[in-house]
Amino acid sequence: MADFLYKGVVDWFLEQMSQGALTPGDKMPSLRKLAKQLELSLNTVIHGYEILAEEGWIESRPKSGYFVCHKPTVKHAHLLAGDRVTQFSEPLSKKMAWSALSHRAAMVDQSDEFLNPVQNLSESDLPVLGKGHLAVREAVSEHLRKVAINVHPSHIWLGRSPLAMYTQAIQTLTQVSDAVLVITPCDPRLTSTLISLGRNVYTLAAGERGVDLDEAVRCLRDDSIKMVVFPSQFAFPSGSEISNLSLRRWLAILQQLEVPAIEWDMTSHLGYKSSTLMTYKSLDEKNQVVYIGGVESKGVDRNAAWCLPGQYQALEGALLSADLALSDPQQQALMDALQSSQRNSLMRRARQIWSVAEKSKSILENALGETVRFASAKGGLTLWLQLNQALSEAQLTQLLAKHRHGVVPGYFLSAQPEAEQWLAVNVSYEGIESLAQQLARFVLTVAETAEPIVASQPTPEDIEQTVTDNPVKEEAGLLLEPSDFELEDVMIKEEDLPLPKDEQDNSFTSVTEKASESEAEKPPKTLYNPMLDLINHDFG
Repeated sequence: MADFLYKGVVDWFLEQMSQGALTPGDKMPSLRKLAKQLELSLNTVIHGYEILAEEGWIESRPKSGYFVCHKPTVKHAHLLAGDRVTQFSEPLSKKMAWSALSHRAAMVDQSDEFLNPVQNLSESDLPVLGKGHLAVREAVSEHLRKVAINVHPSHIWLGRSPLAMYTQAIQTLTQVSDAVLVITPCDPRLTSTLISLGRNVYTLAAGERGVDLDEAVRCLRDDSIKMVVFPSQFAFPSGSEISNLSLRRWLAILQQLEVPAIEWDMTSHLGYKSSTLMTYKSLDEKNQVVYIGGVESKGVDRNAAWCLPGQYQALEGALLSADLALSDPQQQALMDALQSSQRNSLMRRARQIWSVAEKSKSILENALGETVRFASAKGGLTLWLQLNQALSEAQLTQLLAKHRHGVVPGYFLSAQPEAEQWLAVNVSYEGIESLAQQLARFVLTVAETAEPIVASQPTPEDIEQTVTDNPVKEEAGLLLEPSDFELEDVMIKEEDLPLPKDEQDNSFTSVTEKASESEAEKPPKTLYNPMLDLINHDFG
């Protein structure tokens, strides 16, 4: 009887899903509310929720309750580590800067309520020179402890633009024409800024278990790398979680080769599950890593950044002279976001992002079906998805014309050959349903154009008939393979290819005689084709 009651909770859940009353990302009713609704005991409902959680239908979120999960019906996309260092093509490099900035909204949180500074009309909005208010830097210091970074507030610099801080770090620590290694896939602004500043960018693709460290060491030594740029935890676009072992190995390499590095961290607070995280900076004993973190939103003046310059005192002077300080309202908005008790805190936003990500994944999968696969993300703002076939240039242009703020093409994020099949979709994008529908139409068009190509492959009978209708002459003395010819090259009419007289007399006398015998029956002169025997032999 007890098993039947537990199954009653499961049956109720499946019925709600089939009717659309519950969708991925929705919050489940509280245990007590559902127990009262179904007239079951609290323990029975708890056991029913446990069964649903074990099957992957729902998930418990800390301090939030249970939420409906998206249960995928397609295979996961596998991220493979690159076996060699690559560079972006020259034509793409020339337009990287404009393209990266035009897609900025697709890389940040698009909420209108996040980091919204409240302006006091009775006070003037004066800038704050230097590092920022001590109270705000203390709040940032407390926030960084969640990723195992223990830093004194006096070493923290606040600013209004993480990209501006990144630019200052590059100009301070490297020179024009210096080689810089960037781990990809990553925010395209990281690579485009380096290219715009005249640095030689080398990229190494990371897989689900990190990068090929042997290739990384070879590149650092042989290519005279002057700096390494790391995307941090749950970074755009893959949302991968970096293992502690990979972090330790990288820090050991940096310390041995004495190479400076920059860690770009905009998403470590957006983990889908609460877990203890570490970053590259967490293990940086020699202060070789410049840590740049922050929060970015779509709106103007709704960004906040912090930088840990490490051992590079020259960078502190560059940050001071760049005048990147936050105003008083901006610093207050940042301080509120770092407080977990506030309505628009980073912690609450992380829970919202997970829910939105589940909804977005369900919408895209329902629209695209088996033609799409998702990389297994552990956090972040993005769905990193792979299409079975890359979109054409015309289709991609139409897609970006309407959804530029919601999607970024994969070839901007990685220099790997297969990057054209990948797309980064922002889960906070409001037009996700329209984006999914347009993608579905394009994918269907690509599939329909591919099918006739496969269906039109010639059979041996078709080839024999075509050769009979379109005679061909072959020069003597040539030994060629079938792969050396297109079908149209093999089938040429006599009048289209006149031959020299000596070849007609010597090489093809028998062919001419056979053609004259059949002239009365068929107006076009049919010639014997020596390639025909070879083709028929290949087709059995």
